[in-house]
Amino acid sequence: MIRLLVFLAVVFALGLGFAWLADRPGDMIVTFNGYQYQITLMVAAVAIVAVVAAVMIVWWLIKSLWNSPYTISRYFRVRRRDRGYQALSTGMIAAGAGDGALARKKTKEAAKLINSDQEPLINLLDAQASLLEGDHKGAREKFERMLDDPEMRLLGLRGLYLEAERLGDRNAARHYAGRAAAVAPQLAWAAESTLEELTERGDWDGALKLVEAQKSTRQIERDAANRRRAVLLTAKAQALVDSDPNAARTAALEANKLAPDFAPAAVIAADLVIRQNDVRKGSKILEAAWKAEPHPDIA
Repeated sequence: MIRLLVFLAVVFALGLGFAWLADRPGDMIVTFNGYQYQITLMVAAVAIVAVVAAVMIVWWLIKSLWNSPYTISRYFRVRRRDRGYQALSTGMIAAGAGDGALARKKTKEAAKLINSDQEPLINLLDAQASLLEGDHKGAREKFERMLDDPEMRLLGLRGLYLEAERLGDRNAARHYAGRAAAVAPQLAWAAESTLEELTERGDWDGALKLVEAQKSTRQIERDAANRRRAVLLTAKAQALVDSDPNAARTAALEANKLAPDFAPAAVIAADLVIRQNDVRKGSKILEAAWKAEPHPDIA
């Protein structure tokens, strides 16, 4: 649009210039090599414009010829890349449909046309084709190679996690999930598996840190995150009742503050503050929890 406006402005300016010369007739005398040439201003202006246009056209032709090898090679390179992406697209569709033979065929075709370093999805299609062919060992090796590529690392961890789950190796599955959760806590599959592992071995601080990371990435809603934190803090308080009553009291009070209607948090918080002779505060905690949701444990 801007180029069109500039072109129209130039044409308009030339038109005004020629109209101005037409209203002001005159002659131009040029002496060259002992000869005098007399021409009108209009003819001189037309000649100058024609010379400039001819120079521009010649320059454009020379530039086009000079760049023609690059232009031709770029055309074939783009065409080759487009064919590669078409093969990759067809292969991904075939893998999703469960057609292992077509997926493998398109994997080889795409690999010939596109460099896998430029398009990591070729590695994914290769691994998916191996899974469809039943070559789980080969697929695991390809997923492991993805770990060296920052762009493909999470995809490789996901593949290895699913393979470990298929083999029933929970330790390996949790290992891969933990690595993924450390980098991307917003991944539900990684976060849930890691959270389960942390709670099973009583690493309440690690579990709380992971929930906070999920909350910061908005992988879970604020209310759900607070409820989850309350549950973990309650479990932490229960685990520390005998060994560290003060830390248990702090965790229980925070849990009760996050979820006043959560009966286990209210019960243990009230119990701990009453143990420290603060009966009034403990009673208030139980009364508030009872009003929010009557529960036999509170009664």
